[in-house]
Amino acid sequence: MSQTPIFIVVRDLLSPLQQLVAWLERAGHERVILVDNMSTYPPMVEYLSTTPHTVVRCLWNMGHRSPWLSGAVFEMAHGQSYVVTDPDIVPDENCPLDAVAHFAEILAAHPDVDRVGFGLRIDDLPDHYASKADAIAWESRFWDDEIEPGLYSAPIDTTFALASKSRPSLMPSIRTGPPYVARHLPWYEITAEPTEELIYYREHSDRSLTHWTRPTLPGRERLMLDQQTTEG
Repeated sequence: MSQTPIFIVVRDLLSPLQQLVAWLERAGHERVILVDNMSTYPPMVEYLSTTPHTVVRCLWNMGHRSPWLSGAVFEMAHGQSYVVTDPDIVPDENCPLDAVAHFAEILAAHPDVDRVGFGLRIDDLPDHYASKADAIAWESRFWDDEIEPGLYSAPIDTTFALASKSRPSLMPSIRTGPPYVARHLPWYEITAEPTEELIYYREHSDRSLTHWTRPTLPGRERLMLDQQTTEG
């Protein structure tokens, strides 16, 4: 059983969270901490009231930085390595259950690196996801710099990653290749047929904090992609 703290950023989207928590439980992770950004979706509220895992309730929607802004990381990680992830990053079905231990070995072998996490699959994105091309264009650059077999130098924000410090930076960091890869579940949604849960999430989300769950790619991200294409 693993005692590595796993902090999951939570806000209304229940289905992907349940998939991620199920994987963590199969992998033997006992310290799963749900950092809730004031969820109001009734099924999520019910889930948080009954889950056996620790729930940290934020006083406002702190977004993806909530594990740090709420103080949860500093109070519960106690200086040890820890994972922070969004709830919609789920390891691939062929990913070994020892992923976090694998990340720890990579951190130990690369003391100059602040965090190690999953590379995200982009080879199987469905055509029914309207922003498929944008997602591939955005994510493909993170597969460019292979520093050794199966390891890629690339920044990581709140994509599932093991951090070695309480205040890690985006760089330097490493993403892993197959079989240690994950899926970003919003990239597999049927854009034209949003679920009731996704509709609720969009209607109650802070647009400044929400990106890939929107029907189309936000203007800021599209502009960054356009600049990347022009400058590259």
